[in-house]
Amino acid sequence: MIREGLDSGRIAPSHPRRERGVVLIMAYKFAKGGLWLVFAVLLVAFMGSGIHDRMLEAAEYLRQHTGAWSIEIAQLVTRAATPRGLWTVTIALAADGALSLVEGWALFHGKWWGPWLVVVASGSFLPLEVIAFVRHRRAGRAAVFLINAAIVAYLARKALRERSMGARKSS
Repeated sequence: MIREGLDSGRIAPSHPRRERGVVLIMAYKFAKGGLWLVFAVLLVAFMGSGIHDRMLEAAEYLRQHTGAWSIEIAQLVTRAATPRGLWTVTIALAADGALSLVEGWALFHGKWWGPWLVVVASGSFLPLEVIAFVRHRRAGRAAVFLINAAIVAYLARKALRERSMGARKSS
């Protein structure tokens, strides 16, 4: 939708320009949400074809190649290869994917609660990410924590700033 500009008769988009940070967060949320839902659907499809047997074979192969990393991966694969483990992973992927899409949608449509939804949803897992990092120090875990902490800080600051500007305008 477009509307006419007030001052010079120009045609302007009906939505305000978004900050680059919000655009990046929206892109991340839409990409992650879509990808997680695709993985969940594929996992359900593969469960019918006996994926758990193939996963156990892969875990056994990893166990025989005695690097510490391969034994750890083999243990993770073995735990996930049970029907219950596969359904747990599928439900977690679907739930996280759906939530990420709702977060992206709320930011895209400029809902006042959109930034707060992302702050609460992403911020609630930060303590768990710290615990996981302390137990197993990995660069990937540190990167996930730093990205999510930056998203939470950015959107909380933005939402608070917009709230205070709205309060000033209504006074």
